[in-house]
Amino acid sequence: MPKIIGGSLEEHRERTRARIFDALGDLMEAEDFEDLTFSRIATAAGVGRTAMYNHFPDRDTLLVEFAMHETASYLDRLRRGIAGAATTVEAVELYVRTQVSLRGAFHMPTSRGGAGGLAPETARRMREHVVMIEDVLRGILVRGVESGELAADLDVSATVRIVNSLLIGRSVMAEHETDALVAFVVRGLGADPA
Repeated sequence: MPKIIGGSLEEHRERTRARIFDALGDLMEAEDFEDLTFSRIATAAGVGRTAMYNHFPDRDTLLVEFAMHETASYLDRLRRGIAGAATTVEAVELYVRTQVSLRGAFHMPTSRGGAGGLAPETARRMREHVVMIEDVLRGILVRGVESGELAADLDVSATVRIVNSLLIGRSVMAEHETDALVAFVVRGLGADPA
């Protein structure tokens, strides 16, 4: 009989999942998700392999649930990073700076095969986490257009994709590089950096 971690079955379940997600994040710092087995993840998490299957019936489910777990934590930190912005320009600047500072805090599964190796439903569900992050910037831009701080003809959807493409995959940046990126983005929106 497996030992229960915590005071209740629910607490045990949450702690086990947290250990699995932590182990998976650590393993993915050096390896692609497609190269990891349930057995290796279980060993790194200090749980039995059957525990993996009790929580995640297959690799696609693990992938999606890990992405959603990471996204929830990332979104909390991103929203805290932009909280208190008085203007659209300040909110955009804080968004870019926060995204740059959080790059190392977000473990997303990588694959040499890209999303093409995923089942269509899994690929759709993986896209959901990206949309949630995009929605933070989308909200800032929509408020900026509505308030007149940004151009009325701003293509919000295209702008969200462009700005986030500048931020994806960023390695650690020096402060002057972040400053230059912030100024570039703000000027691209037709505003002057604060």
